[in-house]
Amino acid sequence: MEFFWQNYIPYPVIFSLGPISVRWYGLILVLAIIAAALVVARYLLKNSILDKNQLEDFTFYTVIFSLIGARFGHVVFFNFSYYMRNLDEVIQVWNGGMSIQGAVLFGLITVIIWARKHKVSFWKLADAIVPGLALGQAIGRWGNYFNQELFGKPVEWGIPIEFANREYPYLKQEYFHPTFFYESVLNFSLFLVLFFILRKGKLKPGIVAMIYFISYAVIRFFMEFVRIDITPIVLGLRMPQFISILAIVAVLVYMFAFYLRPLPKSQK
Repeated sequence: MEFFWQNYIPYPVIFSLGPISVRWYGLILVLAIIAAALVVARYLLKNSILDKNQLEDFTFYTVIFSLIGARFGHVVFFNFSYYMRNLDEVIQVWNGGMSIQGAVLFGLITVIIWARKHKVSFWKLADAIVPGLALGQAIGRWGNYFNQELFGKPVEWGIPIEFANREYPYLKQEYFHPTFFYESVLNFSLFLVLFFILRKGKLKPGIVAMIYFISYAVIRFFMEFVRIDITPIVLGLRMPQFISILAIVAVLVYMFAFYLRPLPKSQK
């Protein structure tokens, strides 16, 4: 693997037809969405949580608004000042720039609204979604590899990054930590764990989703110590670390204050 990484420099474009270019990032994103959707759809139908018509409607809105949120998060949370100076680049998603935090936020809001409208358990939907989401993330991270972005600190055995894509303090360095690979492996492992737990079906609705939120927040928090891409700093933390802490606190507060507390004797 080390030999392959150090002797192959990925190129973002698969092929071009005149002014139209087909990019690895876009292809991998599509594959990630399809894989995630298939995992989620199979579980929802198999367990009679949604029927086929509901599934089509649910999938359409969730995917669309999650993609919008992914771009929104990247532009607003992490690169707002840059995009305000370069408004024409806001819609250029083929060059990369999708935020999982924005995707989850918009996706979460969409699922809440859809579940209430159709009178379906939000937590059952959330539990069904998160294994597919983790799988999609595991696949999607390879798009960062071909775009030569979101890599880590310099390391002798790492992946080669072309000069034009290196961060300013590391222009003389050639090899960098393959953080995309680390996160891909961790996300795939998380997918396997969540899928196994969900198949057992012995936990209260919502627990699987909460395990995902906390687990990914922890993964991302520690991954940021290796990454070197420019991101806003909040209270001495990189923005993804700050968001991860907020997510962990929010989930734990909800779990202990509302979800896991025992019912009063009068309600038992």
